[in-house]
Amino acid sequence: MLNRAFVARIYCACLIAVGLFAAPWALAQEAAKAGPTAVAPTPALIRQGQDLFLGVRRFEAGGPACNSCHNVVNDAVIGGGTLAADLTESFGRFGADGIVETLPRKGSQSPFPVMQVAFQGRDITAEEGQALAAFLQDVYVRRASQKPNDLGGRMLFAGVTGVSFLLLLFYLIGRRRKRRSVN
Repeated sequence: MLNRAFVARIYCACLIAVGLFAAPWALAQEAAKAGPTAVAPTPALIRQGQDLFLGVRRFEAGGPACNSCHNVVNDAVIGGGTLAADLTESFGRFGADGIVETLPRKGSQSPFPVMQVAFQGRDITAEEGQALAAFLQDVYVRRASQKPNDLGGRMLFAGVTGVSFLLLLFYLIGRRRKRRSVN
């Protein structure tokens, strides 16, 4: 007769085996789900969307850059704001049409109150919306190979180095000053 511990181990091993074989299938299904709304954007359109996102290129109506409030995990983007949601996974959730629908365009407002205020009277054109959707599609496709932008270690090193340099400079400037009492 089998004891309960042995049966539990067999059950767990079966679950792990099913999970190992089902994980690649689930990833393929997720990629296929993004496929129908995914179009092959041109590198020029992706670059235009990246420039609009970062603020390198201004919106025609003068709206703020997306990067001032949003962030994406992408090696080409240094860092973004934390006021609004991270947009790395947005293409997988909404698709290109959903992304364009959330942007403030002529005749429709964004469903997000902060975007309504930030883009009041500054509608995004259809071409700019398509460029942003292409950039976010590229971010979504490349998300697994990108590293999060964690600048904490580098900033700590830069801060310690800067303080050390300033202390050495102050020491060198002040070492010959007032060695005797002023009285």
